[in-house]
Amino acid sequence: MKIPAPVISRCLRAIAADWELAHTKSLSRRTTLLHIRSADGIKREIILQTHSERDRGRNPHIARDEFRLLLALQKSALPAAQPLRLEAAHTPPFFLLARLPGAVQSAANPQTLAATLQSIHAVSWRRLGLDFLPQATALLTSDLGTGKCDSLGICAALTYALPRLSVNPPALLHGDFWLGNLLWVDGQLSGIIDWEDAMLGDPLADLGKSRLELLWSLGAAAMMRYTAAYLALNPALDARALPFWDLWGALRLAHFANFAADTATAARMWRQYQQFCASSLSCPPGIPPRLDSAS
Repeated sequence: MKIPAPVISRCLRAIAADWELAHTKSLSRRTTLLHIRSADGIKREIILQTHSERDRGRNPHIARDEFRLLLALQKSALPAAQPLRLEAAHTPPFFLLARLPGAVQSAANPQTLAATLQSIHAVSWRRLGLDFLPQATALLTSDLGTGKCDSLGICAALTYALPRLSVNPPALLHGDFWLGNLLWVDGQLSGIIDWEDAMLGDPLADLGKSRLELLWSLGAAAMMRYTAAYLALNPALDARALPFWDLWGALRLAHFANFAADTATAARMWRQYQQFCASSLSCPPGIPPRLDSAS
């Protein structure tokens, strides 16, 4: 939903009395770039974030929670955007944050991506007071309780394995870690964006979903290098349940055709999706993933 300009202007003036909205540019369905004029003549760019009706239905306080998370992450080493203003009473709720430098890249070194994911999981979420974030297992249980069926048998496999699942100690999870949510300047990571799916849980839940994202964007060989690099950085993790978390990631990304560029891309992604799921479904609960399999 588009936020009216007068509402944005009032919000800007609450941050700085001399800030005026010059013009806006839509960057995505939930992200708008605001160009700001001010008395000091400095040109500023601010990001306005909203959330979809579906996301607000899942979590009515999603704007507040993401804003709180970004505030807390200012005390960490992660390159997260500085939150500026929350408008929780507006319908829909939204917030403003400083624009991070950099741009999305279509490719990145798998080892660098693994190190970036590991840096997220290494954040001391207890010290930052992030216990308000949802638990991954609760979201998983909710997904399985919707009654939705899938043609590959993912839900049945997850439901069967869940009572036997052994989880690693909880970490901060980004929830949507992929190339589209990373910004770069001259080959260096400059920002991690879009934290609306953040949660607490087994780090393998983040790894599993991002493995499928990486398969689509960079291919099977890069996905395998990424997985091996991440696990090498985290030798204490019990990786035997990775096929389980792969499947939950696949279930959460079952709508992938919605963001395919064309029918040929959608068909290719569907083939990779089927192979990825088949590889995970072939691993009984508790058996280490076949990291050398061609997904």
